[in-house]
Amino acid sequence: MSHSLINFYKNKYNLKKLKLDFNNKKVIYLIYDEKYYYYLDKNDDFISSSDDEILLDFIKKINKKYNLQICNYYPVCFCNNTLVIALRTIECSSSLKKINYKNMPEKYKKLIAYHREKYKTSFLSLNVKKEIEMSQKYIKRYRFHERIIKKYFLTPERRKKKEYEDLLTTLIPNEKSIIDVSCGDSSDVFKVAKDKKFKEIIGNDICINYLDLKKNNNVIYTNDDIERNDIKDKIYDVAYCKNTLHHMNNISNINNLLQFIKRISNEIIIVEIINPKIQGGLPKFLNKYLYTRFLKDAGTCYLSESEFKTLINNNFNDEKIRYYTFENILGKYVIVKISSKGE
Repeated sequence: MSHSLINFYKNKYNLKKLKLDFNNKKVIYLIYDEKYYYYLDKNDDFISSSDDEILLDFIKKINKKYNLQICNYYPVCFCNNTLVIALRTIECSSSLKKINYKNMPEKYKKLIAYHREKYKTSFLSLNVKKEIEMSQKYIKRYRFHERIIKKYFLTPERRKKKEYEDLLTTLIPNEKSIIDVSCGDSSDVFKVAKDKKFKEIIGNDICINYLDLKKNNNVIYTNDDIERNDIKDKIYDVAYCKNTLHHMNNISNINNLLQFIKRISNEIIIVEIINPKIQGGLPKFLNKYLYTRFLKDAGTCYLSESEFKTLINNNFNDEKIRYYTFENILGKYVIVKISSKGE
């Protein structure tokens, strides 16, 4: 699906506008690493692209061309009519010029100063770094899980995939825009949203490898940290969040996540698996040996059903709340649909 990066980020994000001219370039990329070295081409320019370039394809292309290891991307600002997107790479021996931010060409200093000032702590929280590191290190195991384990053991029938999609179809309203705030390797909501003819389907995840693993041409993918981002208030009709709460560090982080979802959307659907240790049996076994030991899943903040409901009730006390449950081979899920009391 072709789309305008400029229009998307202009419509969905609150981005600062800097009075800088980059010779009518549509999109430029600030490629940098954790030590704030920036990567320029042989002409001392940032890499640029057209407005309708699909970001995941573009990142894959420049990773190969310039020997990069891009692990995050996010919008920074507009410089007049030029969109600026940051690409954070793991420190590497790239064929691009590697320049310390203090030695950047004069024409870039204002932009670089803004980027460092506003985003110097982005993607550096412990839970985010751990998620990214695990996804990079064990991506082959996730591919094996997708292609073999889900096909022959955790089959769609055992996961009750059709029943779950039917339930989502009844819960998701007929609206225009929907975001899966932490889509991971799942695509259930994308199929339902496409069938319901949503005009905008957004899949967000902090781990870029998961986005590339399940890339869908009907979806616009973003790579934002759900606790630090510039997404506009109430910009999405529906927000969907599945099995994300237990990936937070603690209850405070979970509350931050819930407040973020509340801020950006009008209607919310949250799905969370109940603590496998409480459920016992096969769910406990799969969590311990498949997800934790084999896939190195970083989730540790599992909740009981009562703990989940308490958090939801505390964060959405002015909204209409309806609870549902769903069970399959992986365990028991609690589902909540949250909407304004007038609906």
